[in-house]
Amino acid sequence: MIKICLDAGHYGKYNQSPCNKKYYESEAMWRLVEYLKEELLAYNGVHIITTRSSIDQNPALYNRGQRAKGYDLFISEHSNAVGSGVDNNVDYAVVYRSYKNKNNSDGLGLRLAKAVADTMGTKQNPRTSTCKSEKGNWEYYGVLRGADDAGCPLFYIVENSFHTNPKSTEWLLKDDNLRKLAQAQAKAIAEYYNLKVIPTLPAKAITPESDPEDIKWAQERLNAMLPDWYPELQIDGDYGPKTRIAVLVYWNQLGWGKHMQDDGTRIGKSTREALAAGRK
Repeated sequence: MIKICLDAGHYGKYNQSPCNKKYYESEAMWRLVEYLKEELLAYNGVHIITTRSSIDQNPALYNRGQRAKGYDLFISEHSNAVGSGVDNNVDYAVVYRSYKNKNNSDGLGLRLAKAVADTMGTKQNPRTSTCKSEKGNWEYYGVLRGADDAGCPLFYIVENSFHTNPKSTEWLLKDDNLRKLAQAQAKAIAEYYNLKVIPTLPAKAITPESDPEDIKWAQERLNAMLPDWYPELQIDGDYGPKTRIAVLVYWNQLGWGKHMQDDGTRIGKSTREALAAGRK
């Protein structure tokens, strides 16, 4: 199981582009994180949390990084800026990583930067960078400092080109492009961790008598959706008592109280779709 914490940079309506007043970094990165979460959950063995449940929430930067405690990867999504005016010349993708290069963080960092650059078609070379505090041996950026202090092995800020560049701004304003960006980043992460795509959503209701592969699919998805405190299911294709209880817990998590009279031995269409979509 790979556990990933995703962070959308900024909140509300923040960092308006000087190139196009419709663009706010906060709004675009919020949508990007939602798409990235969806794309990552298409892979087996992935568990996702986000640092905020609403774009209007504004927890402290350090606290957002601290949410990555017990997680394998922390990513904070942003778009960059050169000052406060329009700049046609700067468009590179850059990923900020551990200044100590902990766990060879430059490896995945550069993969992510290249994925952004290739997808957006930026002219300048993608790169990684670091920023150390001037007053001590710690990360300058609060979210990275929080993730580092929480013990997260890999932590990054992904700068998806510049919203001070007109071409990049127009590109980031399109939802279809944000989805492409999410797909590219998810693919880079999947290749790094050797993740495999989850098989197609089972067409029929899943019961103890179902094909073991369909039961395994449900067990994988339940592991990804249920809270951290819930013991992980063994992916064995056996729809036993532990899987049945996991289904009941998942229904309760979704607020489907009407199902509580059920015994949890049938995963119908609504539940399969919720599991496939990554609903929690």
